[in-house]
Amino acid sequence: MATTKIWPVKTRLDHVLRYAEDEGKTENADWSKIGDPSLRDVMDYAMDDAKTQQQYYVSGWNCLPGIALKEMRLVKRMFGKEDGILAFHGYQSFKPGEVSPEIAHEIGMKLAEELWPDHQVIIATHVNKDHVHNHFVLNSVGLHGKKFNACKASYREMRAASDRLCREYGLSVIEPKSTSTTKHYTEWAAEHAGEPTYRSIIRQDIDTAVKYSMTVQEFFKAMKKKGYVFEQRGSFLRIKASGSKRFMRLRSLGPGYSEESIKQRILRHRYPEIEPREPKKPKKYVRVQGDFRLSKVTWKGLRALYFFYVRKLREAKSHPKQRYPFVLKEDLRHLDALSEQSKFLFRYKLDTGEQVQALQKTLSEKLSDLQSERKELNNERRRTGTTEERKTEIEDRLKALSETGKQLRRDLKLCTDVLLRSIEIKEKRRTMQQERLAQKPTEKGKSRNARRRDYER
Repeated sequence: MATTKIWPVKTRLDHVLRYAEDEGKTENADWSKIGDPSLRDVMDYAMDDAKTQQQYYVSGWNCLPGIALKEMRLVKRMFGKEDGILAFHGYQSFKPGEVSPEIAHEIGMKLAEELWPDHQVIIATHVNKDHVHNHFVLNSVGLHGKKFNACKASYREMRAASDRLCREYGLSVIEPKSTSTTKHYTEWAAEHAGEPTYRSIIRQDIDTAVKYSMTVQEFFKAMKKKGYVFEQRGSFLRIKASGSKRFMRLRSLGPGYSEESIKQRILRHRYPEIEPREPKKPKKYVRVQGDFRLSKVTWKGLRALYFFYVRKLREAKSHPKQRYPFVLKEDLRHLDALSEQSKFLFRYKLDTGEQVQALQKTLSEKLSDLQSERKELNNERRRTGTTEERKTEIEDRLKALSETGKQLRRDLKLCTDVLLRSIEIKEKRRTMQQERLAQKPTEKGKSRNARRRDYER
């Protein structure tokens, strides 16, 4: 198994060559065991020019290791290309204990010869780590005067050549992992917490439409009834939900949601699968006293708006298989925040935006008074004449003020959230009413009770 990488060098070519040819990293341990100077002199004389390559795992392609720097600079000067990227530094790292330094160096030589036949390359095998690895210092200007083009294609070529040489020498190779669609962190976090997301809602509606469709035409018809719009952009089919501003490719929803996958899923079954009905819950009868007319909701304004909208969200959450507008499903992730804002409105009995703004002003004044009192108490506590008993009282009062301040800041934030969120809820309610009116002509044959249930939704 060998990993590869290559990157440009823009300053100090001599530093890179010195690092690659470091004797402490490229020293041949077997050669270093020869301790007799006379014997070593004889062997040096016998090997002559090859002694450096025998003593250390350093070799050169189209250049000599000892004078590689001068030769590379000479080629640059010859073609007038001494600026920009000076060289490329790459490595080929092997799995620990899988290959000897000799074999690693031989593989590195073959790799350099195959990839860069017209360039000057220094090949140095480092043995100072547990994993043997080759370093390549490649002159950016070739012997033909052209600069090396480092791009994704050239790196893929390096990766493929390295894997092929490893297989030829019986070494392991890292197999590519199966590709998968990445997710945004917000989407991943929402799915991890079990909350609905924009994509999960679309996938759920697609699954429902596929289950009850016998043909592709029926599938598109069912999706359009749900408010979805399709668009063919080149070879990709894109989808957009009602109320959304952008299209997205079907295949980006994940495996099984591309156009071809949906067709195969529809053709896989000849009859729609009907899920068994849930058993009806037994009715409970309760004897009460009083007039039911007095229990009718009499709220108006913001409280009524929030009450009915939160109730619709809870119904959509408890019955996910029933049909609800997309803009309503999209707000399921904000159900907890909307519930808290609804409780806040009922706690202070707020029905209009003017009342919320007046409360916001009152809370701000209270918070300002609290901060002034807290400042005075802190100053009193620092005075030298304050007794320990009084300091204890001040500490208790400061704790109470801190808790009150937290509640005031929380209510101030809720005031701001309600003022902004109420505008969005009104707009979404208007969108849902328009969708209901657009579907009203098709409901002519429904019974009175069915029309009333649809209206309540």
